[in-house]
Amino acid sequence: MGGRPVWAEVNLQTLRENFYKLQAYTKSEIMPIVKADAYGHGVIPVVKTLIACGAKRYGVALLQEALEIKAVFPEVTVMVMGATELEESDTLVREEIIPTVFLLAQAQALSKAAVRQKRTARLHIKVDSGMGRIGFRETDVEDIIKIYNLPNLLIEGIFTHFATADQRDLSFARKQLQGFQTLCDRLKRAGLCIPIRHAANSAAIIQFPESHFELVRLGISLYGLAPSSQVGDNVGLEPVMSWKARVSHVKSISTGETVSYGRTFKAAYPTRVATIPVGYADGLRRILSNQGEMLIHGRRSTVIGRICMDQAMLEVTKIPSIKVGDVVTILGKDGNEQLTATEMAEWMGTISYEVVCGISKRVPRVYLNPIEET
Repeated sequence: MGGRPVWAEVNLQTLRENFYKLQAYTKSEIMPIVKADAYGHGVIPVVKTLIACGAKRYGVALLQEALEIKAVFPEVTVMVMGATELEESDTLVREEIIPTVFLLAQAQALSKAAVRQKRTARLHIKVDSGMGRIGFRETDVEDIIKIYNLPNLLIEGIFTHFATADQRDLSFARKQLQGFQTLCDRLKRAGLCIPIRHAANSAAIIQFPESHFELVRLGISLYGLAPSSQVGDNVGLEPVMSWKARVSHVKSISTGETVSYGRTFKAAYPTRVATIPVGYADGLRRILSNQGEMLIHGRRSTVIGRICMDQAMLEVTKIPSIKVGDVVTILGKDGNEQLTATEMAEWMGTISYEVVCGISKRVPRVYLNPIEET
């Protein structure tokens, strides 16, 4: 490895396998969700891989993310799932990016931009069926009809998002689905023909088939992580990303000596300490101080002392023959042991999404098994 001795490996073959495994769960078109730099995996290599798997439509959170994809892959359809600003309407129309519309004012601005450019702009209507974020409520039918009648607009899709599809108890998700379907039916009776409906996220793809409609949105499971502890363990997904570093220093300390800021670790016995050049600025959260684990020589080793901005220390007393340059696995497999983002998230009291999205830009991504250029 040239450069910094900290890196994340992204296995694109694993990404392909996860995509095909999840494809078996649905007959609907799959829209991979690649927001937040493809959940930290690197959006351009991920999209390139998924285009070869047959995916033609991608979901992001921000206009900037959509533009990044369109600059490299102008032929794909990109949809912004989050809010866009009114002044971004011209760009949305010009670049043929599909916005999420949840306010009449957004649609009016989009319509004006489309008229100016003599084009038809596609949009998807967001319905808040119980998530409580953005979206039209069931009482806002009149606004949606007004949007339908604006010039140079095409309501291509209508969608909602589940709050609890990753739980075993789907009663609230069913209630949301019912509300969404009721609204779609009312619009249909009012003469609105909207070709694409979508509601299902990763969890709903796996366990809620009646919510699949014409399109499903595949997010966290694509990257090999279960949507929650209750759903997705039986699909056979593998994490796409591993995170590694090399040991920068090894030393022995005596009983009573301390490690790192605040002296929160005090050696109860003569202890071997390995330092690695990775810290909270890389996404190794400080909450893992004195409790997180990593793999060295196929064995688990505990983080000791406070994690620093750029360095962390490990207890390696029972792992002999460790030397500078040895590989430490922060996430991934080493021998028979494996550390997943899900397990790390449990130590942190959060979810795997935050772990992978939080691995910072200064950790270089290394891509394994890319598609061979022909």
